[in-house]
Amino acid sequence: MTRVTDRVADAALLLLAGWTLVYHLGLLFRPPTWTLLAVWLALAAVCAALLARGALKDRPLWNGSPSAIRRPAGRGVQGRGARPLTAVAAVVAVVTGIVAGTSAGLHGSGVPWWCTWAPGLVSVCASAFALLRVRTPAEPGRASKPSMTGEASEASPSDAEAGEPGERTGGRWGTPVALATGAGFAAASLFIVNSDGDDAYFVSRSVATADSGRIPFRDVIFTQGATGPVAGEPPVSSIEVLAGAIARVLGVPAPSFLWYVLLPVVTFLAVWSLWRLARSWAPRRAAACFAVAALYLLWSGTGPASLGSFHLLRMWQGKAVLVSALIPVLYVYLTRFAQRPTRSGLLLLAAAGVAAIGLTSTAAIIIPLVTVAAAAPLVASGRVRTGLAACAAMAYPLGAGLAVALFHGNTSVVGHVAGAPRSFSWVLLDGVLGVLAGCALWAAPWCARRAVPSLIALGGAAVVTLALLPGVMGAVGDAAGTAQVMWRTLWVAPAPVLIGLLATVSPPAGLRERLGAAASRAGVPLVLAPLAPFVPAAALAVAIVAAGTPVWSEANGSWTTGRPAWKFPAVEVGTARAVIGAAGPDGTVLMPKNYMRAVPLLSTRVHAVNANDHYLEMVPAPPPFAADRLLLTEVVRAAGGDKPSAAEVREALRRVGVTAACAAPRDKAGLVRLEEAGYGGRRRIGSLLCVFPAKN
Repeated sequence: MTRVTDRVADAALLLLAGWTLVYHLGLLFRPPTWTLLAVWLALAAVCAALLARGALKDRPLWNGSPSAIRRPAGRGVQGRGARPLTAVAAVVAVVTGIVAGTSAGLHGSGVPWWCTWAPGLVSVCASAFALLRVRTPAEPGRASKPSMTGEASEASPSDAEAGEPGERTGGRWGTPVALATGAGFAAASLFIVNSDGDDAYFVSRSVATADSGRIPFRDVIFTQGATGPVAGEPPVSSIEVLAGAIARVLGVPAPSFLWYVLLPVVTFLAVWSLWRLARSWAPRRAAACFAVAALYLLWSGTGPASLGSFHLLRMWQGKAVLVSALIPVLYVYLTRFAQRPTRSGLLLLAAAGVAAIGLTSTAAIIIPLVTVAAAAPLVASGRVRTGLAACAAMAYPLGAGLAVALFHGNTSVVGHVAGAPRSFSWVLLDGVLGVLAGCALWAAPWCARRAVPSLIALGGAAVVTLALLPGVMGAVGDAAGTAQVMWRTLWVAPAPVLIGLLATVSPPAGLRERLGAAASRAGVPLVLAPLAPFVPAAALAVAIVAAGTPVWSEANGSWTTGRPAWKFPAVEVGTARAVIGAAGPDGTVLMPKNYMRAVPLLSTRVHAVNANDHYLEMVPAPPPFAADRLLLTEVVRAAGGDKPSAAEVREALRRVGVTAACAAPRDKAGLVRLEEAGYGGRRRIGSLLCVFPAKN
């Protein structure tokens, strides 16, 4: 079952990569989407036939013995036989890492930020010194036989790391737990609603594709292609068009396909990716590592940018699939390739890069950082060829980013710029959960399995530490025009699995013996002894549940439904649909913003005055285009407050071409102002009162 599910997940990634290549060719030739689907399916059939005939066997990438690799001298900080300097460096790395992680999580309580980045930098340097100090022969590609207890041996990587289904560290019950968890997450995704304003862009592209059968090259949020595409959102991501094209073929609404089909499928794959990374990196008790990671995702709903909020709450968006599913599996591919470079491993790395850019343009920033996190330690440890070959993962994202910079008019992202402290609190959170994430980040090289996993964990900690240095995010963001989204660089750290690795920590052998003797003297029953290794996992679970917020809670802006539902309030969807019908074909509707956000999800013929302020600011149109729409938004925003003058409203309504204007029944001032501007025929539609332009 493990082998089959791994292969299915790999096949899904290869299919997305193939579609992305076909889609990018479609950007040049602009054929109908049914043509793109036909070419994609034909390409997939040819590749499947070649693979079935053994065209790409799992052979070594080059002949000869593997080069040497530096690795820690033993398991854990105390490392048996480690040289004194190495042992001291290991202790310094762990202690300063705990200080850095604790300070990062408590920064919101007044701890200075230098208390995070300074010890974090020391921790990374000390870990690098200790892990790269000892040079030993590389581990062989084949693994030893799994032990009956599920404990990792000291000699070689696991079967799971080498691409086999053995799962030495997971135990035989780990896969059933992962499958059940994935199925549970997938089912829960259908019943949890957490509306997101970015759907005005992402879902509207699928809706426009399903409606027209073409790739939407121009604006479809505010107009029917009257302006250019939204700046800062180059059309390199392919997943929205794929969803719309399939929905058109099936004859179902694009949002229904996204939320009833695509969402549970990618949610399951994201959970499985979590399990694959836990199997690859956990030195022991991989199932406990996975369980803690999954629990963290469920209880990290304390903000819209947390990793939990980017999981089953938002997995129809490509950026959420990137951070939740693709980055963990990319680390698995990098780990496997570093241990045994093969042609199939190189193909999967390259395909992961292509698939990533098909999910979101952010991949042009994130995937190179993930690749460097793995490749740089490999090169530093003597695996130069392997490290350089691993850079295949970032070739396509970098190429796509260069193409966007050359051919896309405006790549700057407008919005609030967050520094390193704010970014950490957004993604890795504050308080107890922030402390856990910070400590796990800098302790990961010593919690992960020895050799390749520990080196890649070191690389990830180094990349994140550099990003957290004062001024780095701002400088890089200003140079690339991506300052508003630089907080996403923290996605380099697979935090759920890193926190799960803390559950695998075991005390030194001498300490275990003393604790066992003390327990015996205290009269602790011997039947409880096998549960002792799971105490760290239990403690982490208690801390996460006590300090966290469930992603489905109202505090996270979520609510649950009794049946599968669209990810938008049903009342607002119903009202918006009725107003669209009253507005007439090719009309423009004005409503309170929470209703206008639903319009791009429902129609490409009728548009909202302002479905999203953020995207409105980035539409390449003359200044009056946005100014008029923002002014009209103020008219129906709230029942209280000042309203624009009737003359200003009249001119804005005329220039925008509003065919139906609605306000909340309690907003009498807004309705009066619309009527003073020449609109009338007041009518109740859904939960709003609407007026219409006078007929000439």
